[in-house]
Amino acid sequence: MSMDWDRLGKALQAARLDEGITQEDLADVLGVGRSTIQMIEVGHSYKRPTPTVRAFARRVGWTEDSVDRVLEGGAPRKRAVVVEQASPVVEPSTVDSRLPLVIVDELEGDDPLLDATVIPLGDDARMVIIVKGSPDASPEEMRRNVEAWRRAKRHLQALEGDDRDDTPPLANRA
Repeated sequence: MSMDWDRLGKALQAARLDEGITQEDLADVLGVGRSTIQMIEVGHSYKRPTPTVRAFARRVGWTEDSVDRVLEGGAPRKRAVVVEQASPVVEPSTVDSRLPLVIVDELEGDDPLLDATVIPLGDDARMVIIVKGSPDASPEEMRRNVEAWRRAKRHLQALEGDDRDDTPPLANRA
């Protein structure tokens, strides 16, 4: 089977432009450098589609099988837009049974992952932050969300060097 990476790159670029997303914004959303997006769009070949290539395709609205379809000479398919959706039943064991159900529910949703980070809170504790967007957000809304996260992340990262303790530990609270 011959894979046409050049064709895939051009199709992904066209889809990105149709969505009004810049290379820089897409790179930020996917957590990669802009050069990675450029390499994909110029048709850099891989042994098989990478997770970043598939995430790119999802972000521009393609179905999960579209990358393979385009590589094989077919056309990509756009995901159907769901107008109303029932809340999914969350099985705690599908992600990690040690996590609270509210976290499991967020992780199992279809919302795109914007970023994740770990912020040290000292020698023996850390904060894990997962930032998700809306699957139907416009490119402008996505840009605003990413920028809001960047601002918040800077403030949170500043906590790493802040040794002030304004609140007593839980065990000492009355």
